[in-house]
Amino acid sequence: MALIRALAVDIDGTLSDQDRVLCPAALQALRKLKVPVVLSTGNTHCFTRTVSVLLGTPRIFIAENGGVLSHSEHEMKVLADLAICEDAFKKLSAEFPLQRYNSYRYRFTDIALQRNFDVVAATRRAQELGLPVEIIDTTYAVHIKDRRVDKGTGLARIAEHMQIDLSQFAAIGDSDSDLPMFKLAGYRASVGNSSRLLKENSDYVAGAEYGNGFAEIIDYMISQKML
Repeated sequence: MALIRALAVDIDGTLSDQDRVLCPAALQALRKLKVPVVLSTGNTHCFTRTVSVLLGTPRIFIAENGGVLSHSEHEMKVLADLAICEDAFKKLSAEFPLQRYNSYRYRFTDIALQRNFDVVAATRRAQELGLPVEIIDTTYAVHIKDRRVDKGTGLARIAEHMQIDLSQFAAIGDSDSDLPMFKLAGYRASVGNSSRLLKENSDYVAGAEYGNGFAEIIDYMISQKML
């Protein structure tokens, strides 16, 4: 198998458990790695930066599902238009009981909603209205995001910045929001609690769930001399 030079890793449900608590096994697995880990999440820039500090990963990461990139401690790129999402939120709120999470004041490019409405119906209505957004359910929140960006566009930019070919990235995640980066990475692995679609697009599916599944994936990749 090809040698992997970097990992793109989701946070919630991949490094954490269902309550968003970091799994000790995931931390231990991260400490085994000798390649850079690029966190890739729907969370805010400030949250992701804090997690990167605590985990000891680089200040190179993907936040807000590709809407915000960090290239270093001092260089942040905003790639999406929040105004598009605000307009969609206003129009859809007239028909659906949308409730924002209180993290909205920290968000630059998307809107995170509580998972208490019919996401399928809202997605259909957004398409009928011709709104230039995508509505994605990460199982922790529902995001209204600029459809021009995703974790895949973010990974492509990060790979170029790091001067590492996409084929030398491994992507690890748990939800459909990880699919865009799975389509670009050279190797794809999903934890046991992942969505059916993500598992179908994985080279390896862990038997264990959440952070324990991440640890299993790292051990497998090391055993296969990919890392």
